[in-house]
Amino acid sequence: MSLTEWTADTLQYDLSDEYSIRLADVKEWGLFCTVYYDMGYVGFFREEEFNSSRCSAYWIYQGERKVGGVRMEPNKMYHLFLIPPFQQGFEIVKLLKRKLMQWSDRSKRIVTFEILPSQADWFARAGFWPAEFRCRWMQRPTDHFDIEWDPRWSVQSPKIIENGAGGLKYVNEEEIARCDLESFGGSLEAARRKQKSLEDFTPDEDPNYTNEILTQASTLVYDQETGQLIANCRLCLQDNQAAVYSIGVIPSYRGRGLASQMLQRALTMLKGQYPFLRLYVMEGNDAESVYLNLGFVQGVQEIQTMYIPEEESE
Repeated sequence: MSLTEWTADTLQYDLSDEYSIRLADVKEWGLFCTVYYDMGYVGFFREEEFNSSRCSAYWIYQGERKVGGVRMEPNKMYHLFLIPPFQQGFEIVKLLKRKLMQWSDRSKRIVTFEILPSQADWFARAGFWPAEFRCRWMQRPTDHFDIEWDPRWSVQSPKIIENGAGGLKYVNEEEIARCDLESFGGSLEAARRKQKSLEDFTPDEDPNYTNEILTQASTLVYDQETGQLIANCRLCLQDNQAAVYSIGVIPSYRGRGLASQMLQRALTMLKGQYPFLRLYVMEGNDAESVYLNLGFVQGVQEIQTMYIPEEESE
């Protein structure tokens, strides 16, 4: 198999004598993806257009006939869709995999994300291994709640400052990290995110995916007697919509309704600013019942990632 060098501005790559992929205008491609990406999933995200520019978008052509689309770059692929009546999904995945093998750094995994039930068999038959975790999005309209906090708690919004390296950080990021470590350490969610140490829980990414509105609607809960941060809920932007980045309560304070109240506070403060609040939950997460009891509805279950393993160095 000959290597093909990938560049972001190459207009066309041949997949075979019959098929090719061609660089797409992101906005137009996003409209097609909004319609043709799995309808159960798209129905859930119906107010969105899949027009992010985070990864190169390509049309899939059979000869001169446009039959689908995909986002792909070296070592990653996602948002594959087909345009009816074309149905040769497995054939397309095989060809896209071969092109990825040519493009990619084989010392690293080749990964495809958010695999929907209708597509999982295509990827498995093409040689992608499923990760063990199954996840789904949940969402609820923003709304007003009357919240009565226990007087023992002090409730605040986090503060964000520049980190000196061109990014942002929470003022009390180590305190938040300790709360998250105690809340999630050893859990399935931590295993999914490969978080084991205090450093792993340092929130160095999510402050850069938020804004002032979402930061104000995020919550830190302190025990006034001990001064300890006992719970926190941090919000972020997900494709220009409000989403929960992380929510946790340390074990000794669970069962007191803190998770529900933090979400109610977020829903109330976001009303009139964002239509929905979303969260991504792993199958088997105990908190899923909390979300259901607050009126969050479930989206399509997905395999979070499937991958081709990296080649071992000799």
